[in-house]
Amino acid sequence: MLISSKGSAKVAIRSPFKIHRELKSILGDETIEVTKLGSGDLMVELKSSDQAKKLGAIAMFLDIPVTVSPHKSLNSSKGVIRSRDLRCCSEEEMVEELSGVTHARRIKMRRGEDKIRPTPSS
Repeated sequence: MLISSKGSAKVAIRSPFKIHRELKSILGDETIEVTKLGSGDLMVELKSSDQAKKLGAIAMFLDIPVTVSPHKSLNSSKGVIRSRDLRCCSEEEMVEELSGVTHARRIKMRRGEDKIRPTPSS
């Protein structure tokens, strides 16, 4: 989860001891990993969904107004699917029908001076 301050005061510049005590009071004694990001935000690795619910409910952290949200790219991965069966499907249809897929793009290639064209499997 990502803890981001709403104003100009950055959460990550606070004392690491205060940050630890505050997180411990919110989440309990279970060990967590905290990383200070260059943006001034805190990235908190949680052990359970209960911890995520507790942390997601806070509006203030060390007297700073904050927003808590899942990290956008940490919980995702990129991959390539090659299937001639998908040749007739649009990119939008693939995103709708394949579970867990958030984005799809056809691979295009150029041969010599020819125009850019879709690959045989796309």
